[in-house]
Amino acid sequence: MQNQNQLAPEMRTALYAGIRPMAFAALFSFGSNLLYLALPIYMTQVYSRVVTSQSVATLLFLTLAVVGAFIVMTALEELRGRILIRIGSLLDRKLAPRLLDAVVNAGLRAGRPVRSQALRDLDTFRQGLAGNVTNAVLDAPWAPIFLIVIFAIDWRLGMLSLIGALALFGLALANEYVTRPALKEANIAGQRSYSATDSGLRNAEVIYAMGMLPGLAQRWNRDRLAMLHAQETASERGGSISATIRFTRMFLQVAILAGGALLVIDGLTGPGVMFASMMLMARALAPVERAVGSWSAIVASRQAFDRLNALLKEFPAPESGMELPRPSGKLSVETCFYAFPGTNKALLKNLNFALEPGDCLGLIGPSGAGKSSLARLLIGVSRPSSGSVRLDGAEMHAWSRNNIGRHIGYLPQDVELFSGTVRENIARFNPQIRDEAVLEAAKMAGVHDLILRLPDGYDTELGENGAMLSVGQRQRVALARAVYDRPSFVVLDEPNASLDSEGEQALLAAIVQLRKMGSTVVVISHRMSALNYSNKILLLRDGMVERFGSRDEVLSKVLAPAPNANAQAPQPAPQQAVAAQGAGQPAQAPKALPASS
Repeated sequence: MQNQNQLAPEMRTALYAGIRPMAFAALFSFGSNLLYLALPIYMTQVYSRVVTSQSVATLLFLTLAVVGAFIVMTALEELRGRILIRIGSLLDRKLAPRLLDAVVNAGLRAGRPVRSQALRDLDTFRQGLAGNVTNAVLDAPWAPIFLIVIFAIDWRLGMLSLIGALALFGLALANEYVTRPALKEANIAGQRSYSATDSGLRNAEVIYAMGMLPGLAQRWNRDRLAMLHAQETASERGGSISATIRFTRMFLQVAILAGGALLVIDGLTGPGVMFASMMLMARALAPVERAVGSWSAIVASRQAFDRLNALLKEFPAPESGMELPRPSGKLSVETCFYAFPGTNKALLKNLNFALEPGDCLGLIGPSGAGKSSLARLLIGVSRPSSGSVRLDGAEMHAWSRNNIGRHIGYLPQDVELFSGTVRENIARFNPQIRDEAVLEAAKMAGVHDLILRLPDGYDTELGENGAMLSVGQRQRVALARAVYDRPSFVVLDEPNASLDSEGEQALLAAIVQLRKMGSTVVVISHRMSALNYSNKILLLRDGMVERFGSRDEVLSKVLAPAPNANAQAPQPAPQQAVAAQGAGQPAQAPKALPASS
């Protein structure tokens, strides 16, 4: 267990919450182990009194007494097991929401292979806490009680038991030393294998269509074989020590039985004491053998705990500030620089621009210019390396995410829908869904009629990632999710990439309606049609603002023909103009665009 100063606050709080029930579990362990003494006492009394006196009444009384003790002992062990299960559930309830938040934040960093591993780690730690691991730990402190009783019977038998206990403890430490590196390597390889499996399942169509399965299977199998090899190494090493421990324990039972027999032969004790000593020693050594038998679970639980604690420390809970009123949508980006986490090369450099409520900004530029990175900054997913992104004057990260998230709409380039109904997806899985807001969003996105044609309408289960919908349909449902509840600020990243003409018309109508409601809209697109209703244009190149201003002003300069251009050279069509300028090619100005609304 780590030092408390190294524990994440949530981990410390959860562990403190389990102290009181764990104290009751320890108390029940004490009672259970104390009542076990009834068996050796019963054995000695039967040999010393019942056999000599041949009293059936005494035998009946002793038998009833020991059976009663065993009933109470069984009840205490049952209560202890239930308490440990409740402690595991308590830790899960306290940690799971924060872990999910940390996993989501870790996932915002590209390349972080956290995914659902943290939640699996929580299950591993919880199951270890409620299983043999904790039972062995709770029983171990009472082993000295049994050794003291053996010493009270005869110091020679006590010394033999003590030496045996120390030998088993030394073997347990040796087991830790020889198996820990291999088990750690096996866990790391297993995580790589599971991550590759998750990635492959999400991209099954690509893998099958392009014949990538053999290569990926070979890579997956390499990690799988590494995990199996490490597990085999740990099992072989641990198996040898476990066999030694079993031999040592059986040898000690024979030795103490033989020692007791010598005492009986010498007339120093009775046969009941001999058998009682053997039972007491077996009970004293049981926790050691149990711990070694579940050593892989102990190591897995400890490593899971360390990973959970490290994740919570790396991604602390956001500070809950004062809840600010609904923003009007005024956006300002001030001397903003952004570098990918862990690198020093800036992807975005010295960005400065501002938008007023009701503005629609068309964000254009060549591939790799940093448009999607800027979109992530604007919605607060990424934090600027320096400078600021402000919404209504407040730094984006000063807003409570649960608060500001209700007022932001976002349609990412790669659309993801979640397992649930259409209604739940549009309403962002809000616990208190307002049906009128869902209908308004669907109609604004032009997807209402499409949803009505689904088997169960708005209550249709979409399955994982909206599997039952086409790509274009998923994008339109995601657009409805983005405009749900009239957000103040909306960012659309390539919103018409998968839309047909009908879907594109619905998109343009939604942009017009958002502007009429006073929402600020940012549209990232390579198609001119998506920019027809923008009143401002920002041209981003190499992470810097090359031009920013009114739509007509910027496009007239961006799409103007080069001064020495060959008059006979073919010119790109208007819908290709933005892409052409991104590639550094001259382009002809488009025909008159609709006036900005």
